[in-house]
Amino acid sequence: MIHRFTVGDLHCAVISDGQPEPPWVPPLSAFYTPETGVPEHELEAAIAEEGRGRSTLTCAYNCLCVQTSGGLALIDTGLGQGFLGYGPAIEPLVGRLGAGLAEAGFEPSDLAAVVFTHLHEDHVRGATWPGELAFPEAAGYAHAAEVAFWSKRAGELSDEQRRPAQEAIRLFGERLRPVEYGIELLPCVHTVDAAGHTPGHTAVLLRSRGERLLCLGDTFYDPLQLAHPAWRTPWDHDAARSVASRRRLLAWAAEESLLVHAYHLPFPGLGRIERRGDAFAWRPLAAGS
Repeated sequence: MIHRFTVGDLHCAVISDGQPEPPWVPPLSAFYTPETGVPEHELEAAIAEEGRGRSTLTCAYNCLCVQTSGGLALIDTGLGQGFLGYGPAIEPLVGRLGAGLAEAGFEPSDLAAVVFTHLHEDHVRGATWPGELAFPEAAGYAHAAEVAFWSKRAGELSDEQRRPAQEAIRLFGERLRPVEYGIELLPCVHTVDAAGHTPGHTAVLLRSRGERLLCLGDTFYDPLQLAHPAWRTPWDHDAARSVASRRRLLAWAAEESLLVHAYHLPFPGLGRIERRGDAFAWRPLAAGS
């Protein structure tokens, strides 16, 4: 699936790497748990209030392709092919980025830059084939703290959890460029502090001719985290900082009516944030708009 749009002079396309449905997506109760501060009765009440009619996550993988004056850039790369985390039956449902790029008229060698919001496997695996880079001409960009965290050989994560990120770091080598917050890393492409979900989690702001798009990565997984911005998940590295980043970025997006790209929301993951008192809500843009 491809959704084309513009941000000022930037020609953009959301390219889906896949959007698995049950049983290949976890229940919301696996994301929001008593261990992460969400009592079961609160989750059940929130699901009922939202009226979604389902208790599972909608887990899309919306990669964002941007044509800049400095070359073609891709923000996050999906799960890639050969993903066995849920067993081989999920493989036909993901790993579609390459086909989507081809449908959009791009070759892998056309990519000049791959920008990672962070290095969790569902954002980084699509950048590599077994033993080689999927985009051989591209430089990689990730926050310096993110690269340092995933480069560690020991720590709180298992070798299996670290392997996809470490493989990408190894294959990019000197072409992986550690960046900081608050810089223009490519023409019209700026980094924004979104730390907490991971140590170097990065939002990306596109800005051209008075128009803006804020790419939020995993700042939130699901609309429930907009209605309940203090809710965290087991995958947040620093719970307090992730909540603070989420509140700050959602408030900014709502106050300035920014167009937002949400990596895990249903394709194409484009919409705007509305403030609802101390909470927020998602107003999606239709895929054809």
